[in-house]
Amino acid sequence: MDILNLIHNKKFFGREFLTWLWFKSDSKSGMIALDETQTVEIWVDNKIILESADEETLEKVICQGDSSEMLEARQALKQGKKVSQASFRVYIKDDEWRFTLDDCRLNFRTCKTPKIMLDKKEDPEGLFYEKTFLLQEAVRVVEQLFIQFIKIRISPQWAKNELPALQKWVQN
Repeated sequence: MDILNLIHNKKFFGREFLTWLWFKSDSKSGMIALDETQTVEIWVDNKIILESADEETLEKVICQGDSSEMLEARQALKQGKKVSQASFRVYIKDDEWRFTLDDCRLNFRTCKTPKIMLDKKEDPEGLFYEKTFLLQEAVRVVEQLFIQFIKIRISPQWAKNELPALQKWVQN
């Protein structure tokens, strides 16, 4: 099996992860522990795209807006559509990141980092390194959340607790 087919066949992990992130942020008031020492606040931002699972008759629902409830997107979930792309806001202490993730490779489609308080004229290299650090921080957070998701997804806890809670959330 070539790498492209493998990625395509495992795309459901990305879709489940994006849905799980949405569920966790919504059901835990946005607060998710990354580890024993750090908690982040994460919210679905202003855009979410859902697609039908059937690739022969692709249907796409694009929901945009400031409504935190995303009622149309929730309705699409109830109808069996899967999250294929979602925008998120992440807060770590007083800093805010905004980014969009896709389902296939968990690519960052966009990423807006916290504002950098360095003077470009005085320290152009420092500006570059600070921006790089902030981008890496967003990647680190998503990696830790994905690892957390995978650990739950492959454990007995998924079928026993997590999946029923997620399904109940979708239906409400």
